Amino acid sequence: MRNEARPRAPTTDTQMKVHAARPSEYDAVIEMVERRFDPGDGAPRIVDATLRNDPRFRPEHLRVVEAEGKLAGMMLFIDRMVRIGSAKVRCGIVAPVATDRVYEGRGVASLVMRDALDWATGQGYQLSMLWGHTWLYPRYGYAPGLKSYDVILSAQLKPVGDTGYTMRAATAADAPSLAVCYHVSTATTTMAEIRSDEPWEWRPSDNSQSVEVVVDPVRTVRGYFRAVRGDQRIDVREIAAMDDGAAQALYDRLLRLGAEVGGDVHVAATPDNRWSRWAFLHGAAFHIDGGGGHGMVRVLDMPGFFKAIGPELGRRVSTSEYVARNGALRLETPLGTIGIRVDRGSVSFGDGRGDPLVTLPWAAFGALVTGYRAAETLVGQPGVRIEGDRSLRLLQILFPEGYPHWPIAAYF
Repeated sequence: MRNEARPRAPTTDTQMKVHAARPSEYDAVIEMVERRFDPGDGAPRIVDATLRNDPRFRPEHLRVVEAEGKLAGMMLFIDRMVRIGSAKVRCGIVAPVATDRVYEGRGVASLVMRDALDWATGQGYQLSMLWGHTWLYPRYGYAPGLKSYDVILSAQLKPVGDTGYTMRAATAADAPSLAVCYHVSTATTTMAEIRSDEPWEWRPSDNSQSVEVVVDPVRTVRGYFRAVRGDQRIDVREIAAMDDGAAQALYDRLLRLGAEVGGDVHVAATPDNRWSRWAFLHGAAFHIDGGGGHGMVRVLDMPGFFKAIGPELGRRVSTSEYVARNGALRLETPLGTIGIRVDRGSVSFGDGRGDPLVTLPWAAFGALVTGYRAAETLVGQPGVRIEGDRSLRLLQILFPEGYPHWPIAAYF
């Protein structure tokens, strides 16, 4: 999902125009994306599946650049709701951005990105996220906000044994059950998208992926995984378990699949995933890293974003010492300024005039609000200013470090 060539320094081209794609341009857009991305990259499939199948897609979500009467570039904005803890915010997923080779170096990517961000902000999107180049997207305000997770089942581990649960291949009819399991598993996972129960959203984009469900003795679906079988390795891109019986059945099945290929099993799951917790108790190893900074976020509408996450901030305060204390700060960002006040567990917003100042540039702002970085690690970073220890403590409570994760949908 990354444009394959590093762009040259752009020059201004006043002849280029951005507009919402017309249906007659869809095929040309897909063809250009196919030319610009390496074979095997998911970008063409994402564009095709979104344009053809996603009921939330509208022509204005596909922004195209026209130059000299020809298609010069594009950007797809996928309309989703995502979680910030227990809150839901409207998010535009950027996937992908592409420039025709003929028009490289003429500012196509910059033009379409700035147009799309302005358009999305005006349409009520509160947040945007993507997985892309760390040398390109920070110039548009994006900052690292998604971590990478790897739960490892080594080949030395052994299945635990029969639980009365069974595994089978998933079918289109399982889509509603998959959606239920997924939403229970990601109920408080920051940056997890809210999915529908439409079969297309659960159908793998290629034959390399398989989905299996676990059913209990009365044949109710209680969990699933989506995996890719490789050379001496199994990669599980998504997993969910509703109870310990399902977790054990998934664990045992994955170990048997690993034995078939003669290697380890790697599962992309956060440590607070129910299956992960069960697997840790039975010998699984765990690795977490920053994903190289490729998973990025950008707040688009600061007042709208904070209004949406207000109840979640209140939930966080309610479990801290500020449930019985008062505090306030004035948060200054490239998007503007907002005051955050805590009054014995109640969170409200205002202008923050006279309150201790917290200044966060793009890189710090995005990393903080998703829980990618802890507040104390921002102290001393370029452009960061946090007045007073109480302001730092309040930031720690409002925006604790966590496990931001985008469980990428099957059709990606």
